[in-house]
Order: sequence, then C-alpha cells, then structure tokens
Amino acid sequence: MLPEEERMYELEKRKRRRANLKISLHFAVGAALLVLLKIFLVNRETIPQWGPRLLALGGYLALWYLLSEFLYREWARTNYPDKLNPVKRFVDRFYKNKLATFGLFLVLTIAMIAIFADDIAIYPYEYDAAWQEFSELPPAIEHPFGTLASGEDLFSRVVYGARISLYLGVGVTLISSLIGLLMGVTAGYYGKTVDRSLHYINDVVMAFPFLVLVLVLVGALRANESLNNAFALIAVVMGLDVRLTVAFFVLALVNWTALFRVVRSKVLSLRELGYVEAARSCGAKPRTLIFRHLIPNSIPPVIIIATLAVGSVILTEAGLSYLGMGAELGTPSWGRLLSDAEGYVSQIRYFPLVFFPGLAILLTVFGFTTMGDGLRDAIDPRMKT
Repeated sequence: MLPEEERMYELEKRKRRRANLKISLHFAVGAALLVLLKIFLVNRETIPQWGPRLLALGGYLALWYLLSEFLYREWARTNYPDKLNPVKRFVDRFYKNKLATFGLFLVLTIAMIAIFADDIAIYPYEYDAAWQEFSELPPAIEHPFGTLASGEDLFSRVVYGARISLYLGVGVTLISSLIGLLMGVTAGYYGKTVDRSLHYINDVVMAFPFLVLVLVLVGALRANESLNNAFALIAVVMGLDVRLTVAFFVLALVNWTALFRVVRSKVLSLRELGYVEAARSCGAKPRTLIFRHLIPNSIPPVIIIATLAVGSVILTEAGLSYLGMGAELGTPSWGRLLSDAEGYVSQIRYFPLVFFPGLAILLTVFGFTTMGDGLRDAIDPRMKT
C-alpha cells in the first residue's frame, strides 16, 4: 500500500471509530432516558388502570423500536456504506423461513411479557387474602383466564410465570453453554488424555436418562440441610425460591453434554486448518489459539444449540414443578400451575386452569425450537437439511 493510500485508510478508520463512538453514546443516553421514563412514568403506581397502562407500555416499546431502528441505520451507513451489510444478509436469510419468523415473534412476545410482567399483569404479584372470595371463577372481563382456588387471577399468574420460565431457561442455558464450550474446546485442542478424560465424563452423564438424573440430583441436594441453607442464601440473591434455585444449578450442571460433543468435533477440524497451523508456527501460545481462533469460530453452532436448549430447559422445569420437585407452593411457575390444577382436569368447567398454563409452555417451547431452526439455516445455509 502506498504511503498516501495508507494515510487515507488510517484517516477513514479513525473517522469510522469516532462515528461508532458517537452512535454508542447516543444509544447510552437514549437508553438511560427510556429507563428513567419507565421507572417514573410507566408503572403500576402512576397508571393503576390496566387498559391505559397497556397503551402506555405499547407506546414505550415503540420508542425503544424507533431508537434501535435509527441507531442501526446510522451504524450501517457508517460501517457499510458501499458493501454488503452482513447483518442485513443474515436477516434476509432468516426471514425466508416463515415458521422461524413466527417463532421469533413468539419468543419476543414472551420476552416482553416476562420483562414487563409487573405492568401487564392485572393484579400484583403479592397475594391478598381478600382474593379468596373470588375462588375458582370462570373466565370473565375482570379475570380473562378465570381464577385459582386461592382466588388469584390466572392471567396474572401465567404472566408472572413467563418471567420464571425465561429466567431459568436463559440462565441455565448460558451457564451450561459456557461449560460445554470450554470443555469442548479444551478436549478438542489438547486431545489425548485430556480429550479421553473429558469425553468419559460426558459419556457418564449421558448414560443416565436426563429427567431421572435431574430428579435424583435435585432430591439429593434438597435432602442435605446444610446445602439447603446455602441455596436459601443464593435464592435471595437470584430472586427465586429455594426449590427453583436447586433446580437451576442442577440443570446448569447436566445440560452441557450435547454442546460439548458438537464443539469438540468442530475444534478437532479447526485445529488442522492452515490459519491455526500458521499461528502455531509463529509462536502463538495455546491460550491465544483457543481464545482468538478456536472459540470465535465455534460460536455459530453454540448459538444454534443454545437457542434450542432454552425450550428444553423450560419444558424440564415445568415437568419438575408438575412433579413437585420444582417451584414451591404459591410460586407462579407454569408447571406448578398445572400441578395445582391436576385435581380439576376431569371437570370441563375448570378446563382453563389446565389449558392456559399448558398453552403458554407449548407456545414458548415451539417459539424457541422454530427460531433455533431458522438461526441454523441463516448462520450457515450448508447446515440446512
């Protein structure tokens, strides 16, 4: 490159860096203002009526969308003025799959319900003894899904249940994905004894039926009083009840096996490629090879498997709560709501008590599954079956 061309390239690079910094500052200021708007104006205290509060929340979300759209256009114009935008290419590929697009819509809807549950729910989270007189009412305007035996509004409990399900689904998946990624990269890169040892651990975990293993570990941990006391302290920090906290950690510790096998296979092929061999011959340390070359190139399959795993975790948590090994009594978990409604399943009058929590689980798992399939096809079309 000629000196003049190199100077122009550096000037353009600095200009782009300043523009990106300006965009980041605009986002930080805009996000801070919107958060303050939510805290002080759009909440249950300032807007006690449910209908006006939903309208205000819709306007608030529209402001977030306009801010994101404006900043994205500025970012694309700054970084990709005369070449193909990879984000646009990814989005175009994803939207070709209409089922995956519908799954994304379901996931975003459930996520918004979980994040803004306090505003979407008709009645607050805290139980009021006065609700007992409204026990087991059928669906009506005041109670769209009916009420529970305790008098609690079922619609509100389903809304709060979305927060618990996504909290566990996303949290467990993040931790287990990190474990599977690090173990898979380590086994694939070092091979030999390290690979055999980690692969043996993986085979031992996979040898047990998944749900049976989870039930046994949850039961064993809950039977230990000292561990229960420790989990009680952790539960306060996490904002969950003790039983869900135990289930959270058990699921995180046993849900990494599928991702481990995929990442290990990916790294076994990556480490033989030319650019890895070139970096190694130039004296790159194993840590550099792992964190700069192998992990970044292993991320696409991790994203796909993690997205699919969220639905599986949500379904497992619902199963644990239904069996009495998950959420405590009174916690608005979807599985717990199904368990509490078990005695009414044969009576058509109380069908909503079973139908709506079950429908919430179905739509959430369906959304994450179809979205994961779409991400797989969009990230790497060669993986399409």
